[in-house]
Amino acid sequence: MVVPEDGTVLRKWRITNRRFSQLKAAFVLTGVFLLVGLVSMISLAVMYGKLKEYKQYNARLLDATSKLKGIATRLEKYEERERKLRKIIGSDFQLPTAMQTDQVTSESRQTAQLGDRNSDELGRMITRQEDRMRLVPSIWPVNAWSISKGFVNTGNARTDHYGIDLLAPKKTSVFAAADGKITFSGFDSEYGLMIVIDHGDNYWVTKYGHNGSLLVKEGDFVKKGQAIAVYGGSDGNTTGAHLHYGMFYKGKPENPLDHLPEKPGVKIAQQLNTK
Repeated sequence: MVVPEDGTVLRKWRITNRRFSQLKAAFVLTGVFLLVGLVSMISLAVMYGKLKEYKQYNARLLDATSKLKGIATRLEKYEERERKLRKIIGSDFQLPTAMQTDQVTSESRQTAQLGDRNSDELGRMITRQEDRMRLVPSIWPVNAWSISKGFVNTGNARTDHYGIDLLAPKKTSVFAAADGKITFSGFDSEYGLMIVIDHGDNYWVTKYGHNGSLLVKEGDFVKKGQAIAVYGGSDGNTTGAHLHYGMFYKGKPENPLDHLPEKPGVKIAQQLNTK
């Protein structure tokens, strides 16, 4: 029964026991549905938070896996270069030892974090090794089409030729065979305009003689493949334009042809390989 304050007509409703039971059941069902809905919303919120966390976790795993794949590729290339260098130079040439890394799995967050650290550390170690490999002369110093004179080392300083003479088109760039410091850049009475590069603690030294012009000065640091001179000179004790390229390992002359990659099409007018 509803009684208005202004004394107007009363409003009355009669609810039978049956109707009251129905209303009570409706209220109970409504409460149950609301409770289930609330619990479902809380569960969905928790699941969404975990899903977001799993996505981030999965992204870290994918990133670690991608890093390891890239590192594995770089490691294979490094090991291939190391095998070639050891075959050429011999076992006395010291290179960093091979490394191992743990396999990244998806078993736990700790494993993923460990994989991230391992892959980052491995990447830094390979980068250091690759930097060291850049100190080893291993590229042609000029785009040569012929070798006019080869390496000679018989112990007779008057007739020996500690290097090879390369013929190339005039005005061609002369490149540094490896990273290093310019220890000489100027005129030499025997090799004309010459450049000497120390590639680290005098382990490797390369010489470039009879240049047309010089692009670097003493004290400069150069990168492997960087242009250091222009081909085309004939100053000094020479009979024509060519580049004299010499390699020295621990102070001893080395035949550059033993360390240069194969270059199809290069003609060898004279190749004396006497040690």
